Amino acid sequence: MALAVGLYYYPPNTIVDHIGVENSYLTVFSIAAFGGLSSLTSGIFYAAVVTFSSGGANPWLLGVVGGIGISIGDSIIFGLFSYGLQNVRRSWKDKVERIRSYVDYYPNRIVYTTLFLILGFSPLPNDIVMFALVTLGFQYLKIAPILVLSGITITTVTALLGESFTSYFF
Repeated sequence: MALAVGLYYYPPNTIVDHIGVENSYLTVFSIAAFGGLSSLTSGIFYAAVVTFSSGGANPWLLGVVGGIGISIGDSIIFGLFSYGLQNVRRSWKDKVERIRSYVDYYPNRIVYTTLFLILGFSPLPNDIVMFALVTLGFQYLKIAPILVLSGITITTVTALLGESFTSYFF
């Protein structure tokens, strides 16, 4: 909460000067890994990335660091959902099988490309997508590369947009 208030009241260059450029990368990584793109904290993550890129941090490095952090956070969520849904799946079996047969109809490259586009370019919270992937029985090792690439993509795009908006707002 304090981070959100600070991002609102202080201009980006002041925040980056106070925190330091190197620490801004650590901050983005921490927010991404432990709060990332969940339903409750995605706004704070996006605001932090935009603020740090506007304040002078390298948007490409923010993208890589933040994207790796997001993939770690998503992996943790995937694991927690996998553990928690072991017993719930039985009661949803008919609905899940119907959706799974719909997904299985398409070739893997289309399914995984669509997954990358959803995670890499939409502001949809990733925990909702992780829940769907676990429920549908996706294997973690098959989606792990997509988690990393899509996390890097969305963070880099956000950072580049934040850097480009600097001249308009500050």
